Amino acid sequence: MFVAGLGFSQLLFAWAADDMTSRNWLDSHQRMYAFYGGVPHVTVPDCLKQGVLKCHRYDPDLNPSYAALAAHYTTAVVPARPAHPRDKAIVEGLVKILMRYLRFRYRRHRFTAIAEINQALSECVRRINERRHTRFGVARRERFEQLERAALKPLPAADFDDAEWKDAKLHPDCYVVVEATYYSAPHIHRGKKLRIRVTLNQVEIFLNGERLALHPRDRSRSGRRIKIDAHFPAASIAYYEATPQQLLSQSRFIHAEFHQLVVDLFNADVYGNLRRVQGLIRSAGKEIHRAGRDSALARIVGAITEMRRVGKVRVPYFCDLLARQQPVHLAVERDIVRRPGNPLLRYAPPQTVNDPVPSTQESLL
Repeated sequence: MFVAGLGFSQLLFAWAADDMTSRNWLDSHQRMYAFYGGVPHVTVPDCLKQGVLKCHRYDPDLNPSYAALAAHYTTAVVPARPAHPRDKAIVEGLVKILMRYLRFRYRRHRFTAIAEINQALSECVRRINERRHTRFGVARRERFEQLERAALKPLPAADFDDAEWKDAKLHPDCYVVVEATYYSAPHIHRGKKLRIRVTLNQVEIFLNGERLALHPRDRSRSGRRIKIDAHFPAASIAYYEATPQQLLSQSRFIHAEFHQLVVDLFNADVYGNLRRVQGLIRSAGKEIHRAGRDSALARIVGAITEMRRVGKVRVPYFCDLLARQQPVHLAVERDIVRRPGNPLLRYAPPQTVNDPVPSTQESLL
């Protein structure tokens, strides 16, 4: 819940959102300024990471998106210091008033949606702002309209573009990941650190201030790949590049069936299956290291056969198939006996009473 109040009239504003992400933090500020019909000269937020990267009394570091919002609305942001509630005493009191009134008024009501909560908040805010203030002698709304509205700066003519900035490295498959969705970028920049600008409907990819790609934003979080064909090299070139060939070589040393699976995946789509092949090789290597080569290869071949049967080649499914099969543990019993007189030398105990005790030279061998 976002709660704000003006310094002079103490006019209250409140808004509920489904989380505390940077986007909702910026959206709440825009709603607040629109509610007041103007912009105060100074905005004093709480010191939370969505707005302030590093708190300082004189020179705080603001979140870039929050600083852009402040520049758009021409307001100075002076964050309240941690553990200093008096820096924002007015809103601290408004939070107490609002929550007491809201909880009492809706004490027998169960909310089922954010929109329903905001409707209740709007009613409570209206009643509090129109109620006579005991110290002012007039209502907050009346005091605001008479004295404080004229002191606010006008709202900017254009709407604020509340874009979020992220950093991401371009993977060898020519994709960057933004909110579980893959977006392509030119292959010549693979391995470089890129800046991602995420708006309401678009995703822009930049390198050193130059825009490399523009994609429509996908919100499904389903692992969808959004690509531009020009970002990828020709398939004949991609197949013989270093990363796919290295993966093919690694799969060849695991098993022939595993190598054939990788070949089939690369023949279908080299860069689309690059991460998948990396995950399969990593999982197979862990299984061989954990259970031994002979025992693990049987389970790997069985998992590949099952994946081909159902037509589902996925890394989590491959790991699940390996885990379902009973591992084979070879119990090795070794009785080590320290040689009397020198505990660093050891030898196998004699099998019968007639077997001679090995010499020191034999035990070392």
